[in-house]
Amino acid sequence: MGNMLDKAKEIQDWVLEQRRDFHRHPELSFKEYRTSQRIKEELGNMGIEVKSVGETGVVGLIKGKEGGIVLGLRADIDALPVTEDSDVPFASENAGIMHACGHDTHAAMLLGAAKLLSGMKDQFKGTVKLIFQPAEEAGAGAKAMIDAGALKDPAVDVILGMHIFGDLPQGKVVVQEGPLMASGDTWTLEVIGKQCHGSAPWQGVDANVCAVAIVQALQTIVSRVNDARLPIVINVGTIHGGERFNITSGKVTLEGMNRAFSQEVREKIPGWMERVIKGICEAYGCEYTFKYNFLVAVTTNEAGLTKKMRESVASVIGEENIMQVEKLMGSEDFSEYQLITKGGFMFLGGGNEEKGCVYPQHSNHFKIDEDALAVGVACYAQAALDFLK
Repeated sequence: MGNMLDKAKEIQDWVLEQRRDFHRHPELSFKEYRTSQRIKEELGNMGIEVKSVGETGVVGLIKGKEGGIVLGLRADIDALPVTEDSDVPFASENAGIMHACGHDTHAAMLLGAAKLLSGMKDQFKGTVKLIFQPAEEAGAGAKAMIDAGALKDPAVDVILGMHIFGDLPQGKVVVQEGPLMASGDTWTLEVIGKQCHGSAPWQGVDANVCAVAIVQALQTIVSRVNDARLPIVINVGTIHGGERFNITSGKVTLEGMNRAFSQEVREKIPGWMERVIKGICEAYGCEYTFKYNFLVAVTTNEAGLTKKMRESVASVIGEENIMQVEKLMGSEDFSEYQLITKGGFMFLGGGNEEKGCVYPQHSNHFKIDEDALAVGVACYAQAALDFLK
C-alpha cells in the first residue's frame, strides 16, 4: 500500500486549504453551522454517506468489505471566544472568535483521513465512522453527540481521537497508557449573609468575609485531605460579591472547576468541599447553596488498545518519534466516548520554534506548524486500517 505518510503528503495542499478555511471562519460551541455545512459538503464530494447529528454534529460512514468492526474516528470542531493576534495570513475573520486550540486542524485532518480511506475501501473489512463533534470547549459536545445516537446505527466498537499541541514538537506523537488528561467538573457556591450599612457591620452578616475564609480553606483539601499521590486541583475561578462600597455584602457567588485523575477521588471532592463550606458558614453566621456538576471524566488509555495504536503510529513516523509526557491537568470530553465503548487518544506535536509556533493552547498568538497535518492525517488513516484488519 506504500507509506501512509507519503499518501497524506500527496493531499497536504488540499488539507491545508480546508484548515485555513476553518481558521478564517471560527465558530463557538454549538454554533458551528458554517463549519458543519462545509464538512458535509466535502464528505459528500468524496461519495461518503453523511448525516447530521444534533444541530451541528456530523457523522460520515465509509463502508469497506462485509464483516469487521465499526471504528470511530473523532475530531472536535469548535473555536474559542478569543481575539486573534497572530501574523498568519488566514487569521480569523469573525471578531472575538479564534481557533486557539487547534480544532480547525482536527477537522481538516479527519477530512484528509476520510479522503484517503474512501479510496481504500477494498483494503479493509468493516466501517469507518467519522465523527465531527461540536462543543468540546464547553465540555458538553461529546455527551450531546452520544445522546443523539452518534455511537449507534451502526454501533461503534472502538473510537480513536487526537489533539494537536503547540508546545509539543512537530513530527512527534504521544501514545501512552493510563490516565492522560484529568476530569473536569464545575461548581457554583452562593454564600448568603445579611446586608446592612457599611458603617455598622454588626447589624448584618458579611458574606464577603465568609467567602474569603472559604476560598482559603478549600486549598487545605488539596494539601491536607486528599492523598498527595493522586493529584487534584480545586480552582476558584470567579468571585462576585457585594452591592456598593458602603454596604456590607449580603451575597457572594463563587464559581470554579476541579480536576482529578482518580474516579474515586473525583467523587469524594464535592463532599469534602461541602464539609468545609458548611463549617465556615456556620461559624460566620451565613447560609449557602452549593451545586456541583460532574462534567467531563478522566481521559485514559487501556494497555491493549494503546499497544495497537502505538504500532500504527510507529509505522507512520517511526518508534523514535513517539513521545511520553506528564499527565495533563486539562480535560477533554473524548473521555465521554470511553465511558461507552473502547477508546484511545493521542497527542500530535504542532510546535516549531523556527516558525514561531511556540504558544500554548488558548493563547491569542496560538499557531501550528502546518507540516504536522500530514502526520495527523496519516496516523488517523493508518490506525483505521490496522484496527479494521
